[in-house]
Amino acid sequence: MAEISRMLNYPKSTLLNMLRTLESEGYIYKVKHSQTYRLSYKILELAYFMRSSMPINQYALPLMEDLQQVSGENVYLTTFIDGRVLYLEALYSGSRSAKYSISGKTLPMHCTSCGKAMLSYLPCDEVESIVDKWGLCPVTPNTITDKTRLFEELDLCRQRGFALDVEEESLGVKCVAVAIRNSAGNSIGALSISGSVISMNDELIPKYAAELAKAASILSNYPDLFLAEQIDGI
Repeated sequence: MAEISRMLNYPKSTLLNMLRTLESEGYIYKVKHSQTYRLSYKILELAYFMRSSMPINQYALPLMEDLQQVSGENVYLTTFIDGRVLYLEALYSGSRSAKYSISGKTLPMHCTSCGKAMLSYLPCDEVESIVDKWGLCPVTPNTITDKTRLFEELDLCRQRGFALDVEEESLGVKCVAVAIRNSAGNSIGALSISGSVISMNDELIPKYAAELAKAASILSNYPDLFLAEQIDGI
């Protein structure tokens, strides 16, 4: 508890009451013979209900299945919350050999293809705010960490209609993504195809980007189903 108190800067008495409340409701539990707390199964239960309440996943899944058949790679549906990429749904290839992002995971926007695709269709002041809040941390040696270079990359994403992540978030992984946009032209989500740098060769990128653009165009008809459209102040 002392560690949690230091991290959150809460008085121990206040924190103890909070922990006891969470424990009594089944959201955390205390590990036997220690002062360690862990998340309980109820978090998974909440995650299940959360995903079940998001109909965009059901609209997107048939399109994602088509994308996977075309590519044979992993396919992701994302949105953004509080300036970070939120993975809503994922379909994995049969040859999955590495640990990839899964539903509910959040990642920085500047180092992922989905994140850059979404940033490229957000107002400049909003992009500036996201960068100021989260910075441009170097996730791999290939991550863009300079603001000027990032804005140049976002310009390129808009010009060609898709974003790339070439080992910027995970070494050995290459991704292509297309933004899903609302009627005002702003990003509300993104779809991506992800695979190894070997299987995702440059000749395939335009083909995959075109298929992603078709699917993104269909999903753009349902903007109200995306969290990015539903939550104020994200």
